[in-house]
Amino acid sequence: MISWMQKHRKYLVVTIWISTIAFVGAGFVGWGTYQYGNKSNSVAKVGDIPITVKEFQIAYNNTYQQYNQALGGKLDEATAKKLGLQKQVLQSLIYQALLKNFANEYGIVVSDEEVQNTILSIPAFQKDGKFDKATYTAVLQSMRIKPKAFEENIKNDILIKKTISLLTPGVGELELEAFGAAVFMADKLKYKVFTAKDVKVNVNEEELKKYWEENKNRYMTPKRYKLALTWVKASNKLPDENSIENYYKEHRTDFTDKDGKIIPLEKARSSIIKKLQLKVSKKSAQLTYIDMKKGKKSPEEERIVDSGDPVFSVEIWESIEGATPGTVLKPKVSDDKYIVIKVVEVILPQPKTFKEAYNEVKEDYISKKRLELLQKKAEEAVKNLKNAQVSDFVTRDSVDKLPPLTKDEASQFLQKLFLTNLSKGTILLDNKAVSYEVVEQKLLNLDKLNEQKSLIEDNIKKVKLSQIESNLITKLQQKYAIEIYLKETE
Repeated sequence: MISWMQKHRKYLVVTIWISTIAFVGAGFVGWGTYQYGNKSNSVAKVGDIPITVKEFQIAYNNTYQQYNQALGGKLDEATAKKLGLQKQVLQSLIYQALLKNFANEYGIVVSDEEVQNTILSIPAFQKDGKFDKATYTAVLQSMRIKPKAFEENIKNDILIKKTISLLTPGVGELELEAFGAAVFMADKLKYKVFTAKDVKVNVNEEELKKYWEENKNRYMTPKRYKLALTWVKASNKLPDENSIENYYKEHRTDFTDKDGKIIPLEKARSSIIKKLQLKVSKKSAQLTYIDMKKGKKSPEEERIVDSGDPVFSVEIWESIEGATPGTVLKPKVSDDKYIVIKVVEVILPQPKTFKEAYNEVKEDYISKKRLELLQKKAEEAVKNLKNAQVSDFVTRDSVDKLPPLTKDEASQFLQKLFLTNLSKGTILLDNKAVSYEVVEQKLLNLDKLNEQKSLIEDNIKKVKLSQIESNLITKLQQKYAIEIYLKETE
Protein backbone atom coordinates (compact mmCIF):
# COMPACT_ATOMS: atom_id res chain seq x y z
CA MET A 1 0.00 0.00 0.00
CA ILE A 2 2.81 2.43 0.85
CA SER A 3 4.57 1.77 -2.44
CA TRP A 4 1.28 2.32 -4.31
CA MET A 5 0.79 5.66 -2.54
CA GLN A 6 4.34 6.74 -3.32
CA LYS A 7 3.83 5.85 -6.99
CA HIS A 8 0.48 7.62 -7.34
CA ARG A 9 0.74 10.53 -4.90
CA LYS A 10 1.18 13.16 -7.63
CA TYR A 11 -2.24 12.21 -8.97
CA LEU A 12 -3.77 12.23 -5.49
CA VAL A 13 -2.58 15.80 -4.97
CA VAL A 14 -4.18 17.05 -8.18
CA THR A 15 -7.49 15.24 -8.07
CA ILE A 16 -8.40 14.84 -4.39
CA TRP A 17 -9.19 18.18 -2.74
CA ILE A 18 -8.74 18.07 1.03
CA SER A 19 -12.19 18.48 2.58
CA THR A 20 -12.61 19.92 6.07
CA ILE A 21 -15.61 17.67 6.71
CA ALA A 22 -14.08 14.49 5.30
CA PHE A 23 -12.95 13.19 8.66
CA VAL A 24 -15.05 15.17 11.14
CA GLY A 25 -14.73 13.47 14.51
CA ALA A 26 -11.45 11.69 13.78
CA GLY A 27 -8.57 12.06 16.23
CA PHE A 28 -6.11 14.88 15.83
CA VAL A 29 -2.48 14.18 15.01
CA GLY A 30 0.78 16.07 15.21
CA TRP A 31 2.43 17.27 12.03
CA GLY A 32 6.13 17.66 12.62
CA THR A 33 8.43 20.53 13.48
CA TYR A 34 8.63 23.58 11.24
CA GLN A 35 10.05 27.06 10.88
CA TYR A 36 7.92 29.86 9.46
CA GLY A 37 10.40 32.43 8.25
CA ASN A 38 8.97 35.95 8.55
CA LYS A 39 5.30 34.93 8.33
CA SER A 40 4.54 33.14 11.62
CA ASN A 41 0.77 32.98 11.06
CA SER A 42 0.97 31.56 7.54
CA VAL A 43 2.69 28.67 5.83
CA ALA A 44 2.34 30.20 2.34
CA LYS A 45 0.69 32.94 0.31
CA VAL A 46 -0.82 32.44 -3.16
CA GLY A 47 -1.81 35.59 -5.01
CA ASP A 48 -3.95 37.44 -2.45
CA ILE A 49 -4.79 34.31 -0.43
CA PRO A 50 -2.73 33.42 2.69
CA ILE A 51 -2.63 29.77 3.82
CA THR A 52 -2.73 29.86 7.62
CA VAL A 53 -1.01 27.52 10.06
CA LYS A 54 -4.43 26.39 11.30
CA GLU A 55 -5.57 25.52 7.76
CA PHE A 56 -2.42 23.47 7.32
CA GLN A 57 -3.00 21.65 10.63
CA ILE A 58 -6.60 20.76 9.74
CA ALA A 59 -5.70 19.64 6.22
CA TYR A 60 -2.74 17.59 7.45
CA ASN A 61 -4.92 15.89 10.05
CA ASN A 62 -7.57 14.95 7.47
CA THR A 63 -5.00 13.62 5.00
CA TYR A 64 -3.17 11.69 7.72
CA GLN A 65 -6.46 10.04 8.74
CA GLN A 66 -7.20 9.08 5.11
CA TYR A 67 -3.82 7.41 4.71
CA ASN A 68 -4.08 5.85 8.17
CA GLN A 69 -7.38 4.20 7.21
CA ALA A 70 -5.86 2.94 3.96
CA LEU A 71 -2.99 1.40 5.97
CA GLY A 72 -5.31 -0.23 8.51
CA GLY A 73 -4.57 2.25 11.30
CA LYS A 74 -0.80 1.63 11.18
CA LEU A 75 0.45 4.95 9.89
CA ASP A 76 3.00 6.76 12.07
CA GLU A 77 4.83 10.08 11.73
CA ALA A 78 8.00 8.44 10.42
CA THR A 79 6.08 6.77 7.59
CA ALA A 80 4.12 9.97 6.93
CA LYS A 81 7.42 11.81 6.56
CA LYS A 82 8.72 9.12 4.21
CA LEU A 83 5.61 9.56 2.07
CA GLY A 84 6.14 13.32 1.99
CA LEU A 85 2.67 13.85 3.46
CA GLN A 86 3.38 17.42 4.59
CA LYS A 87 4.48 18.42 1.10
CA GLN A 88 1.39 16.81 -0.43
CA VAL A 89 -0.89 18.70 1.95
CA LEU A 90 0.84 22.01 1.32
CA GLN A 91 0.69 21.44 -2.46
CA SER A 92 -3.02 20.66 -2.28
CA LEU A 93 -3.67 23.80 -0.20
CA ILE A 94 -1.72 25.83 -2.76
CA TYR A 95 -3.92 24.39 -5.53
CA GLN A 96 -7.01 25.32 -3.52
CA ALA A 97 -5.68 28.84 -3.00
CA LEU A 98 -5.07 29.15 -6.75
CA LEU A 99 -8.71 28.25 -7.35
CA LYS A 100 -9.86 30.71 -4.66
CA ASN A 101 -7.96 33.49 -6.40
CA PHE A 102 -9.62 32.43 -9.64
CA ALA A 103 -13.06 32.39 -7.95
CA ASN A 104 -12.51 35.85 -6.42
CA GLU A 105 -11.46 37.28 -9.77
CA TYR A 106 -14.63 36.04 -11.45
CA GLY A 107 -17.02 36.90 -8.61
CA ILE A 108 -17.88 33.40 -7.40
CA VAL A 109 -19.18 33.71 -3.81
CA VAL A 110 -20.56 31.53 -1.01
CA SER A 111 -23.43 32.73 1.16
CA ASP A 112 -23.77 32.26 4.94
CA GLU A 113 -26.90 30.22 4.25
CA GLU A 114 -24.92 27.74 2.13
CA VAL A 115 -22.38 27.33 4.94
CA GLN A 116 -25.13 26.87 7.52
CA ASN A 117 -27.01 24.29 5.43
CA THR A 118 -23.82 22.31 4.87
CA ILE A 119 -23.02 22.18 8.60
CA LEU A 120 -26.60 21.24 9.48
CA SER A 121 -26.38 18.29 7.05
CA ILE A 122 -23.18 16.75 8.48
CA PRO A 123 -24.13 13.47 10.27
CA ALA A 124 -21.35 13.84 12.87
CA PHE A 125 -23.15 16.93 14.25
CA GLN A 126 -26.58 15.30 14.44
CA LYS A 127 -28.48 13.60 17.21
CA ASP A 128 -31.56 11.54 16.38
CA GLY A 129 -31.31 12.77 12.78
CA LYS A 130 -31.26 16.48 13.69
CA PHE A 131 -28.47 19.02 14.13
CA ASP A 132 -27.40 19.25 17.77
CA LYS A 133 -25.46 22.29 18.96
CA ALA A 134 -23.89 20.50 21.93
CA THR A 135 -22.66 17.69 19.67
CA TYR A 136 -21.33 20.25 17.18
CA THR A 137 -19.35 22.00 19.93
CA ALA A 138 -18.05 18.74 21.40
CA VAL A 139 -16.88 17.38 18.04
CA LEU A 140 -15.05 20.60 17.18
CA GLN A 141 -13.41 20.64 20.61
CA SER A 142 -12.21 17.06 20.08
CA MET A 143 -10.69 18.20 16.77
CA ARG A 144 -9.18 21.30 18.43
CA ILE A 145 -10.95 23.57 15.97
CA LYS A 146 -12.84 26.74 16.89
CA PRO A 147 -16.28 27.16 15.27
CA LYS A 148 -15.22 30.30 13.40
CA ALA A 149 -12.20 28.55 11.85
CA PHE A 150 -14.28 25.48 10.99
CA GLU A 151 -17.01 27.54 9.33
CA GLU A 152 -14.39 29.44 7.32
CA ASN A 153 -12.98 26.14 6.08
CA ILE A 154 -16.46 24.89 5.18
CA LYS A 155 -16.92 28.11 3.20
CA ASN A 156 -13.64 27.44 1.38
CA ASP A 157 -14.72 23.85 0.64
CA ILE A 158 -17.98 25.04 -0.90
CA LEU A 159 -16.18 27.73 -2.90
CA ILE A 160 -13.74 25.19 -4.36
CA LYS A 161 -16.53 22.74 -5.25
CA LYS A 162 -18.67 25.50 -6.73
CA THR A 163 -15.76 26.74 -8.85
CA ILE A 164 -14.90 23.24 -10.08
CA SER A 165 -18.58 22.51 -10.85
CA LEU A 166 -18.53 25.38 -13.37
CA LEU A 167 -15.86 23.49 -15.30
CA THR A 168 -17.87 20.24 -15.61
CA PRO A 169 -17.64 19.05 -19.24
CA GLY A 170 -20.22 17.32 -21.44
CA VAL A 171 -19.99 13.80 -22.90
CA GLY A 172 -19.93 12.88 -26.61
CA GLU A 173 -21.50 9.74 -28.09
CA LEU A 174 -18.14 8.31 -29.22
CA GLU A 175 -16.66 8.95 -25.77
CA LEU A 176 -19.59 7.09 -24.22
CA GLU A 177 -19.07 4.04 -26.45
CA ALA A 178 -15.30 3.99 -26.05
CA PHE A 179 -15.50 4.24 -22.26
CA GLY A 180 -18.36 1.70 -22.18
CA ALA A 181 -16.32 -0.79 -24.20
CA ALA A 182 -13.57 -0.64 -21.58
CA VAL A 183 -15.92 -0.79 -18.60
CA PHE A 184 -18.33 -3.48 -19.84
CA MET A 185 -15.84 -5.89 -21.32
CA ALA A 186 -16.98 -9.24 -19.91
CA ASP A 187 -14.86 -12.27 -18.97
CA LYS A 188 -15.85 -15.85 -18.17
CA LEU A 189 -13.45 -17.20 -15.55
CA LYS A 190 -12.15 -20.34 -13.96
CA TYR A 191 -11.10 -19.43 -10.43
CA LYS A 192 -10.13 -20.75 -7.00
CA VAL A 193 -10.22 -18.75 -3.77
CA PHE A 194 -7.74 -19.41 -0.97
CA THR A 195 -8.32 -18.16 2.59
CA ALA A 196 -6.47 -18.15 5.91
CA LYS A 197 -7.79 -21.66 6.57
CA ASP A 198 -5.74 -22.95 3.63
CA VAL A 199 -2.38 -21.95 5.12
CA LYS A 200 -0.68 -22.27 8.48
CA VAL A 201 1.67 -19.60 9.80
CA ASN A 202 4.32 -20.73 12.25
CA VAL A 203 5.80 -18.00 14.43
CA ASN A 204 8.87 -18.00 16.63
CA GLU A 205 10.41 -15.24 18.76
CA GLU A 206 13.55 -15.05 16.65
CA GLU A 207 11.57 -14.30 13.46
CA LEU A 208 9.41 -11.75 15.28
CA LYS A 209 12.43 -9.96 16.68
CA LYS A 210 14.08 -9.87 13.25
CA TYR A 211 10.87 -8.46 11.73
CA TRP A 212 10.72 -5.82 14.48
CA GLU A 213 14.37 -4.87 13.90
CA GLU A 214 13.68 -4.35 10.18
CA ASN A 215 10.51 -2.32 10.82
CA LYS A 216 11.25 -0.42 14.05
CA ASN A 217 10.15 2.92 12.64
CA ARG A 218 6.63 1.60 12.07
CA TYR A 219 6.16 1.11 15.83
CA MET A 220 6.63 4.50 17.44
CA THR A 221 5.65 5.82 20.84
CA PRO A 222 3.32 8.85 20.79
CA LYS A 223 4.67 12.35 21.38
CA ARG A 224 4.76 12.87 25.16
CA TYR A 225 5.13 15.72 27.61
CA LYS A 226 6.71 15.71 31.03
CA LEU A 227 4.60 18.14 33.07
CA ALA A 228 4.86 19.59 36.58
CA LEU A 229 1.38 20.23 38.00
CA THR A 230 -0.19 22.17 40.84
CA TRP A 231 -3.96 22.19 41.50
CA VAL A 232 -5.93 25.02 43.08
CA LYS A 233 -9.33 23.89 44.32
CA ALA A 234 -12.46 25.99 43.86
CA SER A 235 -13.80 27.79 46.91
CA ASN A 236 -16.29 25.72 48.94
CA LYS A 237 -18.16 28.85 50.04
CA LEU A 238 -21.70 29.01 48.62
CA PRO A 239 -22.43 32.27 46.74
CA ASP A 240 -25.44 34.33 47.80
CA GLU A 241 -28.68 34.28 45.83
CA ASN A 242 -28.14 37.78 44.43
CA SER A 243 -24.76 36.76 42.91
CA ILE A 244 -26.34 33.66 41.34
CA GLU A 245 -29.18 35.66 39.79
CA ASN A 246 -26.87 38.38 38.45
CA TYR A 247 -24.51 35.80 36.91
CA TYR A 248 -27.46 34.10 35.20
CA LYS A 249 -28.72 37.41 33.77
CA GLU A 250 -25.29 38.26 32.36
CA HIS A 251 -24.47 34.79 30.99
CA ARG A 252 -27.87 33.17 30.37
CA THR A 253 -27.03 32.37 26.73
CA ASP A 254 -24.26 30.03 27.99
CA PHE A 255 -26.88 27.72 29.51
CA THR A 256 -28.79 25.88 26.79
CA ASP A 257 -30.42 22.47 26.32
CA LYS A 258 -29.77 20.00 23.47
CA ASP A 259 -32.07 22.01 21.18
CA GLY A 260 -30.17 25.24 21.82
CA LYS A 261 -32.90 26.74 24.02
CA ILE A 262 -31.93 28.71 27.14
CA ILE A 263 -32.67 26.71 30.28
CA PRO A 264 -34.29 28.31 33.38
CA LEU A 265 -32.26 29.50 36.37
CA GLU A 266 -33.16 26.52 38.57
CA LYS A 267 -31.74 24.03 36.06
CA ALA A 268 -28.59 26.13 35.62
CA ARG A 269 -28.12 26.80 39.35
CA SER A 270 -25.56 24.05 40.11
CA SER A 271 -23.40 25.03 37.13
CA ILE A 272 -23.55 28.71 38.11
CA ILE A 273 -22.49 27.93 41.70
CA LYS A 274 -19.42 26.01 40.41
CA LYS A 275 -18.46 28.90 38.14
CA LEU A 276 -18.79 31.45 40.95
CA GLN A 277 -16.78 29.27 43.32
CA LEU A 278 -14.06 29.02 40.67
CA LYS A 279 -14.14 32.79 40.25
CA VAL A 280 -13.40 33.22 43.95
CA SER A 281 -10.34 30.95 43.71
CA LYS A 282 -8.98 32.60 40.54
CA LYS A 283 -6.77 35.04 42.48
CA SER A 284 -5.24 32.17 44.46
CA ALA A 285 -4.54 30.34 41.17
CA GLN A 286 -2.84 33.43 39.72
CA LEU A 287 -0.61 33.78 42.83
CA THR A 288 0.31 30.09 42.54
CA TYR A 289 1.23 30.68 38.89
CA ILE A 290 3.49 33.61 39.80
CA ASP A 291 5.19 31.62 42.58
CA MET A 292 5.80 28.64 40.28
CA LYS A 293 7.16 30.93 37.58
CA LYS A 294 9.59 32.53 40.04
CA GLY A 295 10.58 29.15 41.48
CA LYS A 296 9.15 29.99 44.92
CA LYS A 297 6.66 27.13 44.87
CA SER A 298 7.32 23.51 44.01
CA PRO A 299 4.76 21.60 41.91
CA GLU A 300 2.55 19.04 43.61
CA GLU A 301 3.31 16.28 41.10
CA GLU A 302 5.15 15.43 37.88
CA ARG A 303 3.47 13.40 35.18
CA ILE A 304 4.35 12.12 31.69
CA VAL A 305 1.30 12.42 29.44
CA ASP A 306 0.68 11.37 25.82
CA SER A 307 -0.07 14.30 23.50
CA GLY A 308 -3.82 14.85 23.27
CA ASP A 309 -4.65 12.65 26.27
CA PRO A 310 -8.26 13.45 27.29
CA VAL A 311 -7.09 14.03 30.86
CA PHE A 312 -6.77 17.66 29.70
CA SER A 313 -9.14 19.76 27.58
CA VAL A 314 -8.45 20.84 24.01
CA GLU A 315 -7.76 24.40 25.21
CA ILE A 316 -5.16 23.18 27.71
CA TRP A 317 -3.48 21.00 25.09
CA GLU A 318 -3.24 23.94 22.71
CA SER A 319 -1.34 25.84 25.42
CA ILE A 320 0.92 22.90 26.26
CA GLU A 321 1.79 22.16 22.63
CA GLY A 322 2.49 25.82 21.92
CA ALA A 323 4.94 26.16 24.83
CA THR A 324 8.67 25.54 25.04
CA PRO A 325 10.22 23.45 27.86
CA GLY A 326 10.56 25.48 31.06
CA THR A 327 7.40 27.52 30.40
CA VAL A 328 4.84 27.85 33.20
CA LEU A 329 1.34 28.17 31.75
CA LYS A 330 -1.26 30.56 33.10
CA PRO A 331 -3.96 28.89 35.23
CA LYS A 332 -6.57 26.87 33.34
CA VAL A 333 -9.83 25.32 34.53
CA SER A 334 -9.79 21.52 34.62
CA ASP A 335 -12.31 19.27 36.40
CA ASP A 336 -13.92 22.19 38.28
CA LYS A 337 -10.61 23.45 39.68
CA TYR A 338 -7.63 25.44 38.45
CA ILE A 339 -4.44 23.78 37.26
CA VAL A 340 -1.05 25.45 36.85
CA ILE A 341 1.23 23.54 34.47
CA LYS A 342 4.95 23.76 33.85
CA VAL A 343 6.15 22.11 30.65
CA VAL A 344 9.31 20.33 31.81
CA GLU A 345 10.22 18.32 28.70
CA VAL A 346 8.91 17.39 25.27
CA ILE A 347 9.54 13.69 24.59
CA LEU A 348 9.50 13.11 20.83
CA PRO A 349 8.21 9.84 19.30
CA GLN A 350 10.78 7.07 19.28
CA PRO A 351 10.75 3.39 18.31
CA LYS A 352 9.02 1.19 20.87
CA THR A 353 11.01 -1.58 22.51
CA PHE A 354 10.36 -5.10 21.26
CA LYS A 355 8.35 -5.77 24.42
CA GLU A 356 6.21 -2.62 23.99
CA ALA A 357 5.53 -3.36 20.32
CA TYR A 358 5.20 -7.14 20.70
CA ASN A 359 1.46 -7.55 20.03
CA GLU A 360 1.48 -5.17 17.05
CA VAL A 361 4.60 -6.81 15.61
CA LYS A 362 3.14 -10.29 15.97
CA GLU A 363 -0.14 -9.31 14.31
CA ASP A 364 1.63 -7.63 11.39
CA TYR A 365 4.12 -10.47 10.96
CA ILE A 366 1.39 -13.12 10.87
CA SER A 367 -0.60 -11.06 8.38
CA LYS A 368 2.46 -10.62 6.15
CA LYS A 369 3.46 -14.31 6.26
CA ARG A 370 -0.13 -15.42 5.67
CA LEU A 371 -0.35 -13.33 2.49
CA GLU A 372 3.01 -14.69 1.31
CA LEU A 373 1.82 -18.27 1.82
CA LEU A 374 -1.53 -17.56 0.15
CA GLN A 375 0.27 -16.01 -2.82
CA LYS A 376 2.50 -19.07 -3.12
CA LYS A 377 -0.45 -21.48 -2.88
CA ALA A 378 -2.41 -19.53 -5.49
CA GLU A 379 0.59 -19.47 -7.87
CA GLU A 380 0.88 -23.26 -7.61
CA ALA A 381 -2.87 -23.73 -8.19
CA VAL A 382 -2.98 -21.53 -11.31
CA LYS A 383 -0.92 -24.14 -13.14
CA ASN A 384 -3.90 -26.50 -13.04
CA LEU A 385 -7.44 -25.12 -12.66
CA LYS A 386 -9.35 -28.22 -13.86
CA ASN A 387 -11.45 -28.46 -10.69
CA ALA A 388 -11.95 -24.72 -10.28
CA GLN A 389 -15.26 -22.85 -10.19
CA VAL A 390 -16.49 -21.39 -13.48
CA SER A 391 -18.19 -18.00 -13.45
CA ASP A 392 -20.80 -16.49 -15.74
CA PHE A 393 -19.58 -13.58 -17.85
CA VAL A 394 -18.50 -10.95 -15.35
CA THR A 395 -17.81 -7.21 -15.70
CA ARG A 396 -16.33 -4.71 -13.27
CA ASP A 397 -19.63 -4.42 -11.40
CA SER A 398 -20.42 -8.16 -11.09
CA VAL A 399 -19.70 -8.12 -7.36
CA ASP A 400 -22.34 -10.72 -6.50
CA LYS A 401 -21.28 -13.33 -9.07
CA LEU A 402 -18.04 -14.66 -7.59
CA PRO A 403 -18.78 -16.79 -4.53
CA PRO A 404 -17.31 -17.29 -1.96
CA LEU A 405 -15.93 -13.73 -2.28
CA THR A 406 -17.89 -11.02 -0.49
CA LYS A 407 -19.07 -8.05 -2.55
CA ASP A 408 -16.17 -5.92 -1.31
CA GLU A 409 -13.65 -8.67 -2.08
CA ALA A 410 -15.20 -9.31 -5.50
CA SER A 411 -15.03 -5.58 -6.24
CA GLN A 412 -11.30 -5.52 -5.38
CA PHE A 413 -10.67 -8.64 -7.46
CA LEU A 414 -12.56 -7.37 -10.52
CA GLN A 415 -10.87 -3.98 -10.44
CA LYS A 416 -7.47 -5.68 -10.45
CA LEU A 417 -8.54 -8.25 -13.03
CA PHE A 418 -9.63 -5.67 -15.58
CA LEU A 419 -6.44 -3.67 -15.10
CA THR A 420 -4.19 -6.59 -16.04
CA ASN A 421 -3.49 -7.91 -19.52
CA LEU A 422 -2.73 -11.42 -18.25
CA SER A 423 -5.26 -14.09 -19.20
CA LYS A 424 -4.07 -16.26 -16.36
CA GLY A 425 -2.60 -15.45 -12.97
CA THR A 426 -3.16 -14.70 -9.28
CA ILE A 427 -4.66 -11.73 -7.48
CA LEU A 428 -3.99 -10.99 -3.82
CA LEU A 429 -6.77 -9.46 -1.71
CA ASP A 430 -6.62 -8.20 1.88
CA ASN A 431 -6.59 -11.70 3.42
CA LYS A 432 -7.31 -13.99 0.46
CA ALA A 433 -5.70 -15.01 -2.81
CA VAL A 434 -7.44 -15.92 -6.07
CA SER A 435 -6.09 -18.05 -8.92
CA TYR A 436 -7.87 -17.31 -12.20
CA GLU A 437 -7.93 -18.04 -15.91
CA VAL A 438 -9.97 -16.15 -18.52
CA VAL A 439 -11.65 -18.83 -20.66
CA GLU A 440 -13.87 -16.59 -22.81
CA GLN A 441 -14.31 -12.86 -23.43
CA LYS A 442 -17.03 -10.53 -24.78
CA LEU A 443 -16.62 -6.88 -25.77
CA LEU A 444 -19.14 -3.99 -25.50
CA ASN A 445 -22.62 -4.94 -24.32
CA LEU A 446 -24.94 -2.20 -25.67
CA ASP A 447 -27.82 -3.22 -23.39
CA LYS A 448 -25.55 -2.93 -20.37
CA LEU A 449 -24.22 0.39 -21.64
CA ASN A 450 -27.75 1.84 -21.97
CA GLU A 451 -28.69 0.48 -18.55
CA GLN A 452 -25.71 2.18 -16.90
CA LYS A 453 -25.52 5.21 -19.17
CA SER A 454 -25.74 7.84 -16.43
CA LEU A 455 -23.03 6.10 -14.38
CA ILE A 456 -20.71 5.91 -17.38
CA GLU A 457 -21.34 9.56 -18.23
CA ASP A 458 -20.49 10.54 -14.64
CA ASN A 459 -17.21 8.64 -14.82
CA ILE A 460 -16.30 10.18 -18.17
CA LYS A 461 -16.98 13.63 -16.73
CA LYS A 462 -14.71 12.85 -13.77
CA VAL A 463 -11.87 11.77 -16.06
CA LYS A 464 -12.26 14.84 -18.28
CA LEU A 465 -12.68 17.14 -15.28
CA SER A 466 -9.46 15.81 -13.78
CA GLN A 467 -7.61 16.77 -16.97
CA ILE A 468 -9.29 20.19 -17.08
CA GLU A 469 -8.37 20.79 -13.42
CA SER A 470 -4.75 19.84 -14.09
CA ASN A 471 -4.51 22.19 -17.09
CA LEU A 472 -6.25 25.00 -15.20
CA ILE A 473 -3.88 24.66 -12.24
CA THR A 474 -0.90 24.91 -14.60
CA LYS A 475 -2.28 28.19 -16.02
CA LEU A 476 -3.11 29.59 -12.57
CA GLN A 477 0.41 28.82 -11.32
CA GLN A 478 1.71 31.07 -14.07
CA LYS A 479 -0.80 33.80 -13.22
CA TYR A 480 -0.62 34.06 -9.40
CA ALA A 481 2.58 34.42 -7.37
CA ILE A 482 3.28 31.63 -4.87
CA GLU A 483 5.34 32.31 -1.72
CA ILE A 484 6.14 29.42 0.65
CA TYR A 485 7.26 30.20 4.23
CA LEU A 486 7.10 26.68 5.66
CA LYS A 487 10.43 24.96 6.19
CA GLU A 488 10.72 21.55 7.80
CA THR A 489 13.45 21.27 10.40
CA GLU A 490 15.61 18.21 10.78
